[in-house]
Amino acid sequence: MHSNNNINNLSPAARSIVADYAKRRGIAPPQLDDFLNPKLALDRCNLPDAEKVLARLNRAAANREKLLLFGDYDCDGISSTAILLRFLGQRTSLTPAFAFALPDRRFDHYGLDLEKAKSLFCKFRPSLLICLDCGTNSAEAVTWLKAHGVDTIVVDHHPPSEEKSTDAVAMGNPKVHPAAQTSDLGDLCAAGLTLVLCNYLARAWQCAEKWDSAAATGLAGLGTLADAVPMSAINRSIAKSAITLINDRAVLNPITGLAALVPANGRRITQRQLQFEIIPAINALGRLNSAEPGVNLLTTANRAEAAAIATQCLELNAARKVKQQEMTVQASALAREVLEHHPQATVLVLADRRWHHGVAGPTASQIAESFGRSTILLAPNGTGWKGSGRSRNGDDLGQWIRTMKALGLVERGGGHAAAVGLAATSAQIPALQSAGLAVPMPQVDNAEPDSEILGEIDRLSPEEWLDVIELLEPFGRGNPYPIIAASNALCRSKPATLTLRDSGKPWGAKAEFQTEAGQVILPVWRDFEAALSSWSPGKRCHLELEVSKKAHNGRVYFNWAVSACRTSSTDGSGCDSFEEAELR
Repeated sequence: MHSNNNINNLSPAARSIVADYAKRRGIAPPQLDDFLNPKLALDRCNLPDAEKVLARLNRAAANREKLLLFGDYDCDGISSTAILLRFLGQRTSLTPAFAFALPDRRFDHYGLDLEKAKSLFCKFRPSLLICLDCGTNSAEAVTWLKAHGVDTIVVDHHPPSEEKSTDAVAMGNPKVHPAAQTSDLGDLCAAGLTLVLCNYLARAWQCAEKWDSAAATGLAGLGTLADAVPMSAINRSIAKSAITLINDRAVLNPITGLAALVPANGRRITQRQLQFEIIPAINALGRLNSAEPGVNLLTTANRAEAAAIATQCLELNAARKVKQQEMTVQASALAREVLEHHPQATVLVLADRRWHHGVAGPTASQIAESFGRSTILLAPNGTGWKGSGRSRNGDDLGQWIRTMKALGLVERGGGHAAAVGLAATSAQIPALQSAGLAVPMPQVDNAEPDSEILGEIDRLSPEEWLDVIELLEPFGRGNPYPIIAASNALCRSKPATLTLRDSGKPWGAKAEFQTEAGQVILPVWRDFEAALSSWSPGKRCHLELEVSKKAHNGRVYFNWAVSACRTSSTDGSGCDSFEEAELR
């Protein structure tokens, strides 16, 4: 595939598809290059309360105070912590003493609560705590720390609640500052906000030449692609820049741990590979174990240490895949049962004692896509239950879960429109499941579809489709993922059931199809029950497909994944599915 993001390298048919895609977004030809190749202009934006952050850090440097960075156990929190740690390390005159800590999903609640604040205070005795990807709604903890001589700086993107922190010396969260909400700063994830902050500090301290801003942008792109934030102009520029930078070995190699995760095979790393291979490997640490090695992975210069942590990431990710595949089969069966009796359910709230709460998020994402319904999955955690949810159809799941918290149906709960985390008691789960059947779901303003059909499969070759997708990436909310249609495709074989290697349980199906122009494809559909009932030799179907490619033993294979299928019968029956949830 081409790697210079130049539309002129495409075939005329491919250029026409890109032009149509832009036209649907109101992008005129003179603005097309800016859309395809957005420029990252960090100097034009400042983090809210950046001046307060600067003043407090200057005082910390003058007094040689001990700093503690506290992040989160997901890729955004890990990336944010790594960006600031690398910056502080490269600006070594700031302070001789800074450390970091992350919550442990197995034992801690999300973010900074009072219990965690006390344990951090006892272990590290900092005088300044910097919260990254958390802290906005940690009023009790921040107030306690202040009473014990610890100042708190918050760099966060989560919406404020009534319990938002007011004792922090600086609140670097655009969602808390009305003036910042007129820009797209509020769309940034924590890693993006940390990148903006470090750029501001580098200018203020006149140390830009000591700071590896390219590496920081690459790490901010990981957080951006991992955290389901809107793909607005600033996020698009960060993500696009990051993809380009990560493909530059001169930029990648100094991030020793990330270089150990990225295949050095000379092939371009795509958004899809980052989201389905690299980011899940980093996330696997916090899902099944401690996330803190992830920060070491992204900050160490020691190749042996980086290789060891990268191996741990890959091994844990392999274990996560097995757990997730089993959980997906079980959750799908529960979802079908709920929808059979309650087809108008607002949100699927599913719980099972066999599940692992660390895998609830990506599995909920897949169930939400498969059934076209926002989904919350809960698994046992000690004496209670812990889980995650993912939204669908423009649902504001974050607001819905905050309503559940206000109603007393969850012990803890928070997040944003696209993703939430929660904890509940066994007694609360039946009432929460009942609420999922009837309590209205608020909608995100001007919500767009999750995907968009680019055109018919026969208009381009598979390689050309991938060229177009590369040019249009990054995708996300506001720039829907591209789908390729295969209308009236002829099924030429009985569907073969795909089973889990360890348990033998089915997880999907594949069959041979021929397009109207004669192209033969073998698409995979994760909704194997729908495939078995609607695919048969001689039947024609309207397929919506995602394309990717994989190299194996010197050969390149094109993979077609079914995101939706509608049979050509008069009843128009069909079922939706989507391959999105970190299974690769």
